[in-house]
Amino acid sequence: MDVDAILPMLEMESVEADDQFWDAIELTNQQLETTGLYITHLFIEDQIILSPNWLNTLVPIELPNLKQLRLFRPSTLGLMLTKMMRIDPQDRSDLAYLFSQLGKELPLLQAHMEQAVIPDIAEIREAFQNNRQWIGKNLLRI
Repeated sequence: MDVDAILPMLEMESVEADDQFWDAIELTNQQLETTGLYITHLFIEDQIILSPNWLNTLVPIELPNLKQLRLFRPSTLGLMLTKMMRIDPQDRSDLAYLFSQLGKELPLLQAHMEQAVIPDIAEIREAFQNNRQWIGKNLLRI
């Protein structure tokens, strides 16, 4: 049970210079260790597959006990793009679940995949294309 985070490029200079941020990550992982939950990956936005406007479509995560931290996640379509970086049974299970949650956003799926910003890493590009075909065959049935 891990938590991944996406760091916007425009924030990177301040994040990299903030020792308190890195100390907080380490302390958080220590405190969560007994629960099995941990922060595992901090991705810079150009390291993962995202839509061009991902920052404008973030969805707030409401956790009432958090007083000084605001959390957001990519839109459902955006989450699907992030899951297309690897060919992995768990990621494909996640893709199927997210697909079932699309509802009225379903017609936007093809456009999101066509407009995806994909890191220039051969294995990620290959996984994306493979997963795109898998979605067509197994979820869209085309």
